[in-house]
Amino acid sequence: MKDFMHKGLEDMKEHKRFYLFIIMTAALMLLSIIWVYHTKVLNAPKVYSDGFGYYVYLPALIYGDFGFGFVEGWEHPLSLIEASGGLINKYPVGVAVMESPFFFAAHAVSLVRDAITGSVTATGYTNLYQYMVLFGGVCYWAAGTVLLYKLLVRYLGFSERVSLAACAIITYGTNLFHYASYDACFSHVYSYFLFNLFLFYLCWYEEREKEGRNKTVHTCIFGLLAGLIFMCRNTNILFVLTYVLYGVRDPDSLKKRAVTVLKPGRAVPIVMTGFVTILPQLLYWHAATGHWFVYSYGSKESFYWLAPELGNFLFSVRKGLFFWSPILLLAVAGIFAAYRKRQKLYTGLVVFLVLIVYISSAWWSWYYGGSYGQRVAVDFMCLFTIFTAYVLQTLEGWKQQGARSAGQKIISGLTYGYCGVCIAWNLLCMTAYWYRVLPSDGADWNTVRNIVGMIL
Repeated sequence: MKDFMHKGLEDMKEHKRFYLFIIMTAALMLLSIIWVYHTKVLNAPKVYSDGFGYYVYLPALIYGDFGFGFVEGWEHPLSLIEASGGLINKYPVGVAVMESPFFFAAHAVSLVRDAITGSVTATGYTNLYQYMVLFGGVCYWAAGTVLLYKLLVRYLGFSERVSLAACAIITYGTNLFHYASYDACFSHVYSYFLFNLFLFYLCWYEEREKEGRNKTVHTCIFGLLAGLIFMCRNTNILFVLTYVLYGVRDPDSLKKRAVTVLKPGRAVPIVMTGFVTILPQLLYWHAATGHWFVYSYGSKESFYWLAPELGNFLFSVRKGLFFWSPILLLAVAGIFAAYRKRQKLYTGLVVFLVLIVYISSAWWSWYYGGSYGQRVAVDFMCLFTIFTAYVLQTLEGWKQQGARSAGQKIISGLTYGYCGVCIAWNLLCMTAYWYRVLPSDGADWNTVRNIVGMIL
């Protein structure tokens, strides 16, 4: 334990600028939560909408009621849907699993307080529970970003400066900050953490595999992580393609990787552990419907595979990914900049990006209801961070060469200027969303004018 703490302190000293960024940003997130939900006093619950659907499994454990009858009369309703012959909560259980440490900490405090004061606060949904969920979101952002930074520096070879800049740009230039604080009850910051953990563990595992140091238990971790990813958001299971396509550059390397992935020593432990991990989800579906596997969203919510709303999903003023987070266009440039090297994660990340954008835009509600920006992209912000780092590394390489050409200086200046403008735009829009100037849905060009009017 002492060695672990010593290494942790040494790591913080070595990367003190990054950890200062983590501490300052986490503090800003917590202050934002207090300002929005306490000082500003929104007349709304803090765990609400989809977030309530994910969360409600936890109080169900207290009441022993997975029919959720206890919700009647609560601050937020829960609508069950009919699927496979039963009424079920359509939201998967993974987020509740991730929230559980914070929930049960709040429950323990509430039980002690009730015992001392005679009050009744250990209900599973009082303010303390809800604030603890938002606090948990900040913690998962911090842990996920530490993993992402270490991935960039240790396994992908980026400099500390570039890695810090990439993490900061994505945190402040996109809706990641919002979904790690104001809307931390939604699933996205938990998926963000799990994706970063999966990539970090993948690179750690493969490096040890070269030296023959892995054991079966290390292989089983992939099944655990894949199961959690699936239970947080079912379509995100496609992220395991980063494992399948690790190190693939061409057809020959794809064949070699397929042989490695399908070895019984790897495949069997992963599949078995993954199955055990998703048992809570399967047990709930079976108890509610009598079926082990269920499409929980019912017949009214489906995919339109032949008519994806790609243009709207990416560029529309209503919820376009690049319209509300234009800084992500930098990552698109990074995809092309990184093509020649095509390092170990490249193919898996690009294939996943193409597939998840197509699937997300084919969903019946491509705009994903009330949200700030295109919220589903928060899950895979690690991908945009990595490819943004490629662009920044190129600029840093030019600077280190000493004699930069006039063209290189102009490109560098324009790139950093673009980042600054995009971050300012995102922070303005995020504030507008909190003040209800930017509506949760239905934004148009008049909305943009109103947002700009906030500073004029």
